[in-house]
Amino acid sequence: MTMDDRLDLLLQRLAASATDRSLDGFDAELDRGMARWRARAQAASALAPVRVASIALALAMGLTVGGLTAAMSIAAPHASSGFSAAADLAPSTLLDGDR
Repeated sequence: MTMDDRLDLLLQRLAASATDRSLDGFDAELDRGMARWRARAQAASALAPVRVASIALALAMGLTVGGLTAAMSIAAPHASSGFSAAADLAPSTLLDGDR
């Protein structure tokens, strides 16, 4: 017996056996499920421009705040304390002699 013969025999047995559940209303339920899926896909595609705009706005805000923070940290005067690199009593400033 070849593999094709065995497959045909198994398919004949399957066709002759009773179904374990009723398939009444299966097409209608499938159609309702597909309609729900299409409605969700349509809503998601309608919101795509809003998603793109929100990402662009977040990117612009991040760049603006990051740029301003970086610019302010460069331009801001550094506090002078005994442990800071800009202290007046640091060895590098004491050895300078031009002051």
